[in-house]
Amino acid sequence: MRHSIRFYLGERLVSLNDVAPDQTLLDWLRHKGRTGTKEGCNEGDCGACTVIVARLRQNRVVLKAVNACIQLLPMLDGAVLFTIEDIGSAAALHPVQEAMVSLNGTQCGFCTPGFVMSMVAYRNAEQRPNDDAAIDSALSGNLCRCTGYAPIVRAMKQALAAPDSAFEEMLSGLVPRLEALEDHADVVIQTATGTVFIPDTADTLAQYLLDYPDTLIVAGATDVGLWVTKAMRPLHVWPLSASAAS
Repeated sequence: MRHSIRFYLGERLVSLNDVAPDQTLLDWLRHKGRTGTKEGCNEGDCGACTVIVARLRQNRVVLKAVNACIQLLPMLDGAVLFTIEDIGSAAALHPVQEAMVSLNGTQCGFCTPGFVMSMVAYRNAEQRPNDDAAIDSALSGNLCRCTGYAPIVRAMKQALAAPDSAFEEMLSGLVPRLEALEDHADVVIQTATGTVFIPDTADTLAQYLLDYPDTLIVAGATDVGLWVTKAMRPLHVWPLSASAAS
């Protein structure tokens, strides 16, 4: 049994043993100075808070764009987390960032970090058709009220045709890091505001539910996240199923 969650924030291994069940990833990031991830609607609709979560799937690193505002922090256990600060730099922009600049894909810029993260995730997807319909679908979780979507779609097309950047070259090196995080331990974290339980198997989840039948099970947090951010509802005993965590 383990009493902490572990994940990588970019290149840095993070281990946290005092994680409240209702701690959102967005709040944690901004308190850690990762302010490129913006708070917009705080209900998973606008995409300003989009980050990338990387996990192993059949020995392949798979990237997923997620809304940090309704992603609860314990759900990051066993993953690698990237924010806009990890994607490129002023001296070496990522191809998505270069395309957004050269094709005028941004005006006020508030939504831009979230768009970039969704675009980087799509650029590294196993299937990434370079057509309007597929790109519109990939970016449907990101809203922009200044620029309009046409230049952003053009930027996505340009980025899809660009060669790999340092970010893409780094991804293959994530395999041993992610494998090292797979210790097959049940995670139990007891805090003053509630308990986090992340079972490794269906059997341990079933036993926990027998012991604590009033437990709230969280999967994607699209509903429960809103209980936290909008209804200000505290979560107490809070397990996360192994399948939902992956």
